[in-house]
Amino acid sequence: MFAVVGLTLDDVWAGALPQVRLAEALKTRRTQSSSPRDQSIVIYTTDPADTQGPIARAKYKARGNFVTLLYFNEAGVEACNEFHIPLNVLEHVDASGLPAKKVIAFEHPTLAPATK
Repeated sequence: MFAVVGLTLDDVWAGALPQVRLAEALKTRRTQSSSPRDQSIVIYTTDPADTQGPIARAKYKARGNFVTLLYFNEAGVEACNEFHIPLNVLEHVDASGLPAKKVIAFEHPTLAPATK
């Protein structure tokens, strides 16, 4: 499952970008001991060249004027909760609900030890 997170122009201008805050928190945590995570964090967004992006945002128009949508996998949502990073979750979708032309906005590998 993926959490669809909406960002408004005010969010962007204020620098309230959850993927950036998460990257900073994970970088800081790397120097500290942390519990292992089983799944890599992946956050997708719509390809800027995709003409379907405005149509996807229009689906959530009643909930706000979103300039971009991010799609957080479960590990990304869990990590944001762990670091107290607020997310404006609009809905949850499975992989078939992701944009056809998606790009990776952020990716972080698993912290689980490798097994043979």
